Amino acid sequence: MMEDRFKAASDKIHRTWEISLTGLYLRNIGANVVGLFSIMLLNFFTPSHLLVLHQNFILREGGWVLLVVIEPIVMGITILFQYKIQRPVVAVIKAFGRGEEVPEQNLSRVRRRILNLPFIFWFFNLALWIVLSLILLSLFALLLNAPAKQTLLLLFRTIMIGIIAANLSFFLVEDHTRRILIPVFFPKGRLHQVPGILRISILRRIRMLYMAGTSVPMIILLGTLFFTIWDIGDSSNARLLGREILVFSFVLCAIFFVIALRLNLLVERSILEPLKAMLGIIENLESGDFNQKIRVTSSDEIGILGDAGNRMISGLAERERIRETFGKYVTPEIRDRILDGRIPLDGDRSEATLLFSDLRAFTTYVEENAPEEVIRSMREYFTAMQKAIRKHQGLVLQYVGDEIEAVFGIPIHISDHAENALRAAIAMRKSLEKLNEERERQGKIPFKHGIGIYTGTVLAGNTGSKDRLSYALIGNTVNLASRIQGLTKDLQWDILVSEETVEKLRQPFSLHRESPRRIKGYSMPVTVYRVL
Repeated sequence: MMEDRFKAASDKIHRTWEISLTGLYLRNIGANVVGLFSIMLLNFFTPSHLLVLHQNFILREGGWVLLVVIEPIVMGITILFQYKIQRPVVAVIKAFGRGEEVPEQNLSRVRRRILNLPFIFWFFNLALWIVLSLILLSLFALLLNAPAKQTLLLLFRTIMIGIIAANLSFFLVEDHTRRILIPVFFPKGRLHQVPGILRISILRRIRMLYMAGTSVPMIILLGTLFFTIWDIGDSSNARLLGREILVFSFVLCAIFFVIALRLNLLVERSILEPLKAMLGIIENLESGDFNQKIRVTSSDEIGILGDAGNRMISGLAERERIRETFGKYVTPEIRDRILDGRIPLDGDRSEATLLFSDLRAFTTYVEENAPEEVIRSMREYFTAMQKAIRKHQGLVLQYVGDEIEAVFGIPIHISDHAENALRAAIAMRKSLEKLNEERERQGKIPFKHGIGIYTGTVLAGNTGSKDRLSYALIGNTVNLASRIQGLTKDLQWDILVSEETVEKLRQPFSLHRESPRRIKGYSMPVTVYRVL
């Protein structure tokens, strides 16, 4: 439910909704105020030849008319229009601030309205400037008999400034909604998936910036020069005219330098800040942090990229979760090879050392204890043995009942796998002694186990059906290791190692050679050693 997404932010909304929407008013109205003051300054510094020796107030005194008369009208109309446009947003924010439930249909409408606010204000401001300019200048021309040249110049200039004011309003409002409203109403991003919204690409955003900072002031300057030349005709007062045009150009450049600087900062923020945030999250991904999400605040290419990045992060997090879960069923080395597809379908022949371990009299133990106690005891035993095996670079392939099958030298090759297997068996003996001390303190029966070790060639690969595979080792080596483990019952000794394994040892161990023995399923006798 959408209400759940807003639950954490409802208190913040309840405290700040007036400030947030006041910020929208200030930015939209502020853009129009900048436009009106720009018109007034440009009119004041227009070359005097266009003022008809100051006998007509259409330009200079008309600037004060714009400031005193037109500005309140513009502000009033803008505030009323903005209030109507923002009213659904205010209603939803107030409802969540009071903890009320809001229908999903209303939320969808408000989300569309928030994303379209910059475009709505852009169209409205531009239309307002054009309509009010036509009305005002028509009144000047009809009631005050204003000269056509000055009237056309002011109309041309007003429309150009109107474009600037509309663009400035667009970027200011968009910047504010990105920082205040969008993070609350779009906690999961996906802005580009919202139907019925207007979009502006990065390329068009840059073109708007170019138009506002370069094209429009050039057009205003060229238009002013055109009307100046048209008005002066054959006048010879070139020095005065040149000085006035130079002053006017400086004023024009200063105005648009400030406006262009602000627009540049807004566009820079809208592009660079999301990219920097994405780069920061990508750096965290490299260290294994999959908990962060990219905050998506636009519906343009950067917003689409942010949503794609969040999907990628979710996929990586899910893959990591699968890897961790999978690693609890098979060893991490085998897990990684399976996930990377590095296990040959037909298997891979390698020399390795197999270790089998089996608990003694476990059937009786199961019969005499509750299933919950049996599971806990088996988990404690397997955990202790697995740590001893892993410590010496061995891999537990599977647990079958109370039996452990482990391998050394596969799939990660190690040259001294026989020695590692022997050291692991000795470590398992010590771990069992510690475990039994704890069990005896708890009044439980101590465990006994037998361990058999054999070194030889095995075929390592995937076995099972086509639909359900299992990583396994196949060959006589596996069977012999299991049979040697069975001999521990006959010899009443906990660790037995084959002659083939002893021949691979490079370091001395305390061993005792047994006479050759026949084992079930093999015609040739097998020589084993006790590990003392």
